[in-house]
Parts: sequence; structure tokens; C-alpha cells
Amino acid sequence: MEQRLVEISEMNENGLMQDEINLLDLWEKLRDGWKGVVGGLALGTAIALAGIVLIPPKYEAVALIQVGQIGQVGQVGQGGQTKVSGQPVESPAQAIERMKSPAFQRRVAGVLNDQEWLQDLARSATGTIKAFSLQVIKATAGQDVPLIELNAVGGSPEAAGRKAEVVVGELTKVHDELAQPTLMRLRTDLAISREKLARTERDLVELTKLVEAAEVKDDRFTRLALLNSLRTNKEAETFGQRQMIMTLEAALGAPATQSVHAIEGIFVPEKPASPKKALLLAIGSVGGLFIGICWVFVSDSWRRARASRERG
Repeated sequence: MEQRLVEISEMNENGLMQDEINLLDLWEKLRDGWKGVVGGLALGTAIALAGIVLIPPKYEAVALIQVGQIGQVGQVGQGGQTKVSGQPVESPAQAIERMKSPAFQRRVAGVLNDQEWLQDLARSATGTIKAFSLQVIKATAGQDVPLIELNAVGGSPEAAGRKAEVVVGELTKVHDELAQPTLMRLRTDLAISREKLARTERDLVELTKLVEAAEVKDDRFTRLALLNSLRTNKEAETFGQRQMIMTLEAALGAPATQSVHAIEGIFVPEKPASPKKALLLAIGSVGGLFIGICWVFVSDSWRRARASRERG
């Protein structure tokens, strides 16, 4: 048993010594071929620098979009006031899918007169090109109307900003068209309420005149009470019509009803979004270093093989 343990210990020591020798051999090879390692590093760095110089810069415009809203008249709440709220023309998720559609992208490309984009759309198998990216902002996902983040890329800050502006403008046109039937109904209700208010006010004026004339004679007390009751009802009706008009006006005005708009405008950083210089340099340096190390081992193996053939 003891002899077996001694054999195992010797085998482990031999294995460790062999690993140390192999590591030393590797280090010696790398040290001897340091020119290859440095050359690979220099090559990778040079390629990265060439990429930074030759790759055209891309700028990214960022816009936070709120979809269009339509005012809605709800039920009567506490205090007898009617609730007014804004409902989105369509959900932000549906708006994102609309903006990704080929038809919408063709509209945007047509407004920009971007022939290259139009040709790419025509050649694309799916009919879509990722000319801009969209996503719902997670921080606003729990709100009634979450915000959409739009990232549009262009060859210059002006081009990127213009593309984002056109995307928002075209979505505004679509949402305005979708909102027209509901807005027309609200405007019609407002016009009818105003007509009712005018008619009620005229009736109230006539009743007031009759009450004032009836108050002169005591033998017409019964008629006076009736007229006063009618006038009170007309005053209540007038108040209700005025409240309805105020409610409909609030539903048709901001913030209940508003078009698509970018929160705080469109922002375009002066620094290009691509190429990422630091990342390219890091990738080029690491890649060049790896190529140099591989070259050292490959060349060493080639020399060993040639020497072996010569000896044979």
C-alpha cells in the first residue's frame, strides 16, 4: 500500500514538473517570437485605426414619443362633475408595429426622398429595413399612455434629426385620421349642447318676464308659483347645459385630446453613435495579439517539421 502511494506521489510530481516545463517552453517560444506577437498587435491596431478612419460616422437622434389621445367623457363623479380623460388613439405597442411596417417606412422614405432606402425596401424579402429602432420605455410601462423611444440613424446630425422628425410627423398624420370620427362626434355633441343652451336661455328670459308681470297682481298667485317653478327648472337646465359644454370643451382640448408629439423635442448628440472607436481599438488589439501568438506557434511548428524532414 505504501509503495502504491509513493508511486502515485511520484506520478503527480512528474506531472507537475511536465506542466512547468510545458509552460516554460511556451514562454520561451513567445519570447523568441516576440517580433511576431508585436507585429500581430500592430497589424490589428492598424486595421482598427483604418476602420475608424474609413467607416463613415453615423449619428443617432433620440425622441420620446407620446401617441395621440382623444378626450373621453366619462360618468358623473363626486360633486356632480363629469369625468374627462384621454384615451390613446391606439396602443403604443400597435403604434410601434405600424411604424415598422413597409407601408409606413415607404411613406417616411418618400418624404425624405431617400432613394437608397426605397430601393432597399424594394429588394428586402420582408419589405422592411431597420432604418430606426423603437421600444416602449419600461419606466412608463405602467402608465395609461406609455412613452415610445425612437432612435433614428443618419449620416449627419441634421439627417438623423430630420428622419426622426419625419417619423413623428407621419405618425401624427395617421393618428389624426384615426381620431377624426370620434372628434367629429364630440364636436357635434358640443354644437347641440350650445344650441340647447341658447334655447334654454331664451325660454328663461321669457319666463322671467312673465314672473315679473305676474308679481304685480295678488289674484294670480297660483300662476306666479307655477312660473317660478318653471323658471327654477330652466335655470337648472341652463346650468346643466353649461356644465356639459365645459366638459365637451375640456374633452376636445389638451391634455385630454392631443396629437402625437415628441416629449422635450428631438435630441441629437454631437458625438457619432458609430463607429465606436474604443471598442474597435480593443477588438483590433486583442485580435492582432491573438493572431501574433498563433503565428509564433505555427511558425515554430513549421520549423520543427522542416528540421525533422532534413534530419530524416
